[in-house]
Amino acid sequence: MRGVAVYAIATLALVATAAALAGCGSGDSISGEVRFHRDVELPEGATVTVTLQDTSLADASAIEMGRDVIADAERLPIRFRVEYDGGAIERRNEYTLSARVEAGGELLYVNDTVHPVLTRGAPDSRDVVVISTNPFDQCVEPLPGQIHSGFWDGDLPEDAVLEVRLWDVTEPEERVLVAAGMLENPGSFPIQFELPYEGVEINRHHRYELEAEVWFGGELQMHIPNAEWGRTVLPHCPNDDLKIVNDVAPVSEFPAE
Repeated sequence: MRGVAVYAIATLALVATAAALAGCGSGDSISGEVRFHRDVELPEGATVTVTLQDTSLADASAIEMGRDVIADAERLPIRFRVEYDGGAIERRNEYTLSARVEAGGELLYVNDTVHPVLTRGAPDSRDVVVISTNPFDQCVEPLPGQIHSGFWDGDLPEDAVLEVRLWDVTEPEERVLVAAGMLENPGSFPIQFELPYEGVEINRHHRYELEAEVWFGGELQMHIPNAEWGRTVLPHCPNDDLKIVNDVAPVSEFPAE
């Protein structure tokens, strides 16, 4: 009977030890997706690496807390899961996720913004958004946009036409037309439009400007009067999450500058 009691005590001790080890956080993990601004196929043999780092000290190297290496990744977005020791996490420290996509020894995609996690009000899991190391983004779908106006209520006349032009104005003396479109009988504001994408590349380091004109009655009635007002920030090709948005004003009140 005494032997049974000893066995029971030993069993309980093992259970307690296992529970204590589990409480150390060895099984903690962060999950999410590595995402580009659109779905993209990766070259054969691509590797995605996601790293959890302690980035608390600005004047010291980040300390790696865990990583997930995904070999032979075929496309973005892709799921990741980084395991780490929860017992090593200090609530006063700052932790961030970083991601790299490489193929053939070349860096293809990397995050360029900070993705905090775990502490200081940051989420326990999150996606990591990456950009291409190639500053040019080849557009693969029509470029969406919206034109607003606070100077017109109701429908526009049936003969109204919206003309839109997107310019690359990086070199002011050599403005380059990126894309242009026209929409007849656009209805009412806000006007939704799309510009053709064939052959269009957007460079996140370039400067862009939007021209928008509304014609009816045989005359130009509304436009973006100032070039500065037409300036548009485009870190990548416009899509549903990054529309080209601007406002037009009456030519009679706001002549071109």
